[in-house]
Amino acid sequence: MPPDRKAGNARHTPEAAPEDLAIALLRMLCTGGPVSVARACKSLGLPRSQMERLLLLLGSSEQWGGLHYVRPEEQQGRTVITLTSEGRALCAQMQAATE
Repeated sequence: MPPDRKAGNARHTPEAAPEDLAIALLRMLCTGGPVSVARACKSLGLPRSQMERLLLLLGSSEQWGGLHYVRPEEQQGRTVITLTSEGRALCAQMQAATE
């Protein structure tokens, strides 16, 4: 495959650092409320597998721990990401810091 074609296929390798992706997802949830996993993947340009790793980091799991800021929930046959009480508190801190 020519080099220029390979560059076009690099869509699934975001250049953003994991911290930036976490902040972007949290901001999306702070301003817009619950969002479907599919919509979050599309907005952030992430493949589903990378979004699941991000949710492990920001969520909570018996095996992996996590930050307890978000939780995936099933709503009307689709998975949506919602903020936990810790996540809402973090959003309030983030908004206060920007004011």
